Amino acid sequence: MPKRPTQQGSSQQPELPDNLTDCHTLIKELFARISELEKQLSRRNRATFGRKSAKVDSTLLTGTGKVIHDTTASEIDAEQRRLNIVPEQRKGGGRAAPTSTILTRKEEHCLDAEQIPCPCCGKPRSIIGFDVSYQLEFVRMLFENIQHVAYKYACNNCGGNIAVAQKPYQPIDKGLAGPGLLTKVATDKFWLHQPLYRQEQTLKALGLPINRTSMSRWLAEIAQLVSPIVTKMSKRILSGRVIQSDATTMPVIKRGLGKAHRAFVWVYRGDADYPYVVYDFTETEHSKYPEARLAGYRGIIQTDGTNKFNQIIRDGAVSANCWAHVHCYFEDAWREDPVAAEFPMGVIKSLFDIERVATSLSSEDRLDLRQRLAKPKLALLRDWLLEQSRLVLPKTKLGEAIAYTLNRWNALQVYIDYPFVEISNNGSERSIKPVVLSRSYAKSINMST
Repeated sequence: MPKRPTQQGSSQQPELPDNLTDCHTLIKELFARISELEKQLSRRNRATFGRKSAKVDSTLLTGTGKVIHDTTASEIDAEQRRLNIVPEQRKGGGRAAPTSTILTRKEEHCLDAEQIPCPCCGKPRSIIGFDVSYQLEFVRMLFENIQHVAYKYACNNCGGNIAVAQKPYQPIDKGLAGPGLLTKVATDKFWLHQPLYRQEQTLKALGLPINRTSMSRWLAEIAQLVSPIVTKMSKRILSGRVIQSDATTMPVIKRGLGKAHRAFVWVYRGDADYPYVVYDFTETEHSKYPEARLAGYRGIIQTDGTNKFNQIIRDGAVSANCWAHVHCYFEDAWREDPVAAEFPMGVIKSLFDIERVATSLSSEDRLDLRQRLAKPKLALLRDWLLEQSRLVLPKTKLGEAIAYTLNRWNALQVYIDYPFVEISNNGSERSIKPVVLSRSYAKSINMST
């Protein structure tokens, strides 16, 4: 056999076969390699640039997928009539009313004195009505330089027993920043994704020269201040029936490395009884970190199916997985072969349509609706998956979607029997989205510079 083409980046030219049989073998291997690389590129592009919500609309379904989706729509309409649920109507555009956080100023506009006389008879004109219109204006940001004067008191008779008036508690003792400024710096960085150097430029333009190193120290002080609250939230989450979790990467500059180090941020989202979201920063993605955070937990842990939580599950927690991730796999398969992936796409979209109604119901009604409408469709889907797993090539996108679903089938069924479990892990992904946006923003800044 001739030598195969060398890896990308090598200057050595590959030796091509000199007979037809070897050529065909090489071409097949290259096609397989190209197909695998296309899959990797598609998933990477989807994770980096694509929106996480579904891109394949239900109106594109045909055949068996359309039949089961239309049947589900009829069943949902019947349930809404039975439960007296009014379907939500999408609101159109229009001007929103001013909120209570916006200062309101009234300006009255009258005619000038020389305009009041009637041009016909010269008699003065009087007000007969008025027109009202609204305008939203931006007033330059206001900073206050508060001077705290603490008076000292002493006894007029003996001159002793000196007492000093106490000023309000300050988050940073003897620090320049007040609680409002600290809140602004932290909010702009972690919610609005503004890096400190950009905040430094903005504040300087507003006439307030604050160095980014000062803001960095302030953020460290804030972390110390809220640490007891985070600790208590972490303990309370463990009392919940469900914990959703996810992780994402975060580039971190480590002194001495000379380059950005890939660290990780984990999110732990509590249920409705303990609605807290806790973040955990780690330097690696080792399973020891969630194991330490969730030690002793015996409730339901809902993830995307990663093996980082296997020990927690072996210790007694119940694993629940995410149907949104299953949908992504079959959506990729649908693009490759719409006809072959019709049925699972119709079933999965039907499951999410049922959940849109179930979320507004009580726990008892939600469980009843899932059992009567969703459970039979899951049984049909499982039969289809088992049949197709014997027919579909495993290396195709449909084959990968089938294997992914069957390997997680028991964990995907958990939400059916527990009304307090959600159909997907999207809640934790929404909670971790600010970290992803900040990372993407930083990457775009680095690319532009």
